[in-house]
Amino acid sequence: MGLFTLTKTETTKKSAGFIAKYSETAKLRRAEKELNKMSDRMLEDIGISRGDVHGKVWGSF
Repeated sequence: MGLFTLTKTETTKKSAGFIAKYSETAKLRRAEKELNKMSDRMLEDIGISRGDVHGKVWGSF
């Protein structure tokens, strides 16, 4: 019985991790989409250029 509980807990943790990662990725995609909708002037006002949008949202690679 203890083995079943351990396996169920591990599966639950993996599922929760996947859901959290998916949720974070969805937020980043929305943020990038919103920034790309802005005009070049608006982006300049907040201190980034159109070419910097992806790197600012997702982090520098």
